[in-house]
Amino acid sequence: MNPILCVDFDGVIHSYTSAWIDEKTIPDPPVPGALRWLAEAAKTFDVRIYSSRSKSQAGRSAMRNWLEKWALDPELGVPPDHENASLAVIEVAHEKPAAFLTIDDRAIRFDGSWDKLDPAELLKFKPWNKR
Repeated sequence: MNPILCVDFDGVIHSYTSAWIDEKTIPDPPVPGALRWLAEAAKTFDVRIYSSRSKSQAGRSAMRNWLEKWALDPELGVPPDHENASLAVIEVAHEKPAAFLTIDDRAIRFDGSWDKLDPAELLKFKPWNKR
């Protein structure tokens, strides 16, 4: 059994350039390279996508449908000859898994010292696509 890799959806896989509408509406394309990277990662990890959208069946279905649609795109998707081309091996989780590692655009790595985490400074945080 491979270790679990938890990957956030919005702002990590989905480019999230449009404003939030609802958990079923995913209007933007993938972050360039995301789907091919996920297909490669699925050879080493049990990849699970988890998002705020995950709390509803409609949100999970929307993410799965979005993945399947974009996986076929010749520019941004997974090459058809890749063993994980459909991305079907990747689970869209209904709850946050107990993961070996998590990739998220809205997180800070805790290094054991609370002294470095000034709450006032945390308010200035911006994800990569908003800097």
